[in-house]
Amino acid sequence: MPPAPSSTSTLGARLAAASRREQGFTTVIEDPAVLTRLRGLCTAPRPLRAPVAEKREGPAP
Repeated sequence: MPPAPSSTSTLGARLAAASRREQGFTTVIEDPAVLTRLRGLCTAPRPLRAPVAEKREGPAP
């Protein structure tokens, strides 16, 4: 059984590893294509502000 992620890992990394472990998958991602895609998602630019919902007068149609 692979070791659990270190306590210095992010919460998301620890949750993902626990999920993979519970499903019987390896806790280490070794596929270079998957690693490249994940790194791309982690470094993708994020919007500066969250979108704000329009304020409506009265109930929605």
